[in-house]
Amino acid sequence: MTILRRFVELDGRRISCLTAGDPASGTPLLLIHGSGVSAGYWVNQLLGLRDAFRVMAIDLPGHGKSDPIPNASVETYADTVAKFLTAVIPRPVMVAGHSLGGAVAMALAARRRDIVTGLVLLASCAKLPRVESPGERLLAFLPGPLRRILFFSMAQKLLFAPGVPMGAVSIGMQELRSCPPETILTDVQAARAMDLSEQATKIDVPTLVLCGSRDRLTPPELSEQLRALIPRARLGIIEGAGHMLLLEVPERVNQAILDFAKTLTVEIRSSVLARQLRGVSLIRRLLDWAWTKPPKSA
Repeated sequence: MTILRRFVELDGRRISCLTAGDPASGTPLLLIHGSGVSAGYWVNQLLGLRDAFRVMAIDLPGHGKSDPIPNASVETYADTVAKFLTAVIPRPVMVAGHSLGGAVAMALAARRRDIVTGLVLLASCAKLPRVESPGERLLAFLPGPLRRILFFSMAQKLLFAPGVPMGAVSIGMQELRSCPPETILTDVQAARAMDLSEQATKIDVPTLVLCGSRDRLTPPELSEQLRALIPRARLGIIEGAGHMLLLEVPERVNQAILDFAKTLTVEIRSSVLARQLRGVSLIRRLLDWAWTKPPKSA
């Protein structure tokens, strides 16, 4: 089976997604990309998880083949994803988000508990620390072409751990170079403005937080803070990986998602069984009450 592209019209705008897996029987898994990239950088998950899931990777508005929206932010991106899911698949899904996409997934889960059954948050955080380096300030004053060259050089060093396969770096950097500059700027502003600390405490679904031990953009301590905020979250650190762990170590990320999905299924079945047992207990109490209640006198 191949990766297919699909378009959905929402509020007069086209939203694009890539799909893989059996649309009839596969468990639905939605992938949400991060800043300045598109659904295409989930290629290893679309191919590697298609036998276990019906995998959908969305292009957020203004990214990939999707039309932009006004006033783009984490919240408006989440609203678009919610509308997309309602249009495409009318049942709850498991959602995985990377970086800014993880923030969008959190906002979605906090606001629409009926849509999300479980979360996988890769290299994500609730709020970015406000840090501006001297190099970042200098970048703003450089001529456009030089600024672009230095931006991508800095981005590669920040996003990838040293020594990762060049194929992974090539995919990631090609994604960044293909993204319109205004979209990258919008994403940076959205990331700097977001604060999902309170919303994270309201997420009531099982959550796996994954982070690379060598992530320089969202280091492990931010993932630890996220795990502490989300009531049903657990943390996994992938040794040696950087911020782009889904490209750097795709097999380990895919296996982590598969293992998490198995525990999610067990938890869902356990909750169903608990409800059934509560129903049995209620019926038993009613029967006991009926048998022990004295008959009315004539």
